[in-house]
Amino acid sequence: METLDIIHIGLSRMRLDYCLGTQGKYRQACRRERTPDEPVEKTVEKMRISFLGAGAWGSTLGIKLLKTGHDVRLWEINEFRVEKINLTRKIPGVLPGIKIPRELSYTTRIAQAVDGCRMLALAVPSQALQAALRRLPKNFKPPALVVSLIKGIDARKGLRPSQIWEERFPNAPITVLSGPSIAMEVIKGHPTAVVVAGKNKKQVKRIQEIFSFDNMRVYRSRDVVGVELGGALKNIIAISCGIAEGLGAGTNTRAALLARGAAEIIRLGSKLGADPRTFAGLAGWGDLVTTAWNPASRNHRLGLALARGKDLEAILTELGMVAEGVETCRITRRLGRMNGVEMPITEATYRILYRAADPRKEIAKLLSRPLKEEVW
Repeated sequence: METLDIIHIGLSRMRLDYCLGTQGKYRQACRRERTPDEPVEKTVEKMRISFLGAGAWGSTLGIKLLKTGHDVRLWEINEFRVEKINLTRKIPGVLPGIKIPRELSYTTRIAQAVDGCRMLALAVPSQALQAALRRLPKNFKPPALVVSLIKGIDARKGLRPSQIWEERFPNAPITVLSGPSIAMEVIKGHPTAVVVAGKNKKQVKRIQEIFSFDNMRVYRSRDVVGVELGGALKNIIAISCGIAEGLGAGTNTRAALLARGAAEIIRLGSKLGADPRTFAGLAGWGDLVTTAWNPASRNHRLGLALARGKDLEAILTELGMVAEGVETCRITRRLGRMNGVEMPITEATYRILYRAADPRKEIAKLLSRPLKEEVW
């Protein structure tokens, strides 16, 4: 089969040719020689990278960074899970069908995981971050590079992950990485683009270089608030879209939820200090569309199950992984009310999640609201 140039997204570490496979999937075919007008590929210094959290996203990035030559260690609190991973080199239900390289280290000993690390990646669920940071050794000194991969908001105080980190380590700058990034697609080599934001320009650029590997391109941003809120709040809208799909609604309904959901995200985000333009990018619309539409999204799947009459606790047990939108919905509703921001879709999703409201009646309420101009 002839090589078909499908996608050119300016991948910084290599240019890829993709062939159209027999089942309609893309696969890497070859690496082209650099032409005179192409930039010379930058060499990224190899280092020890430690992850707090070894779920789908942490493990995926761990595997990809290992393949680029880094020494990667992942910390996971669940001893049984770590033993099973180390024995089978598989994570069924999280990364189905993916073989975990033997060189990738999983441990329950946090001191061992972070010892000598030059980059720390936070990949635990948002509600577990404070507890994870408290487990760090008393003499722990944060490395120069710290990045949060978390897409949620602390339900107790309403803090973003970077704020939780800064409370504990006020003198250690942190970056945040977010965007449309379904773990299974990244691990299978699908081209992906994300964004990293931070206050320290040098740190942001280093993180950008490290995470820009064969099939992932990373952009830079200075809007930490917007990038974090975009990644967290889209989970609520993903649940609502899953509910709508579960009720048999078509694309009209889900498109309306996406558009008006984005309006809610922009309104609240602007009040909390985000740059509204961020929500038009990868951490905003990009992540929103992916999470709300993709059947692999946990929040989308949770919404589907709710619409089919399943109990919330039963759904969460069945998922086997955290659906960030559940707790994020509760705190976002509170933040909206505290800041005088109208968030009807978030309110309706909250009532379905926490008050067992009838999804059909909630949709009817949304449609029967007073008519108005379309304002963001």
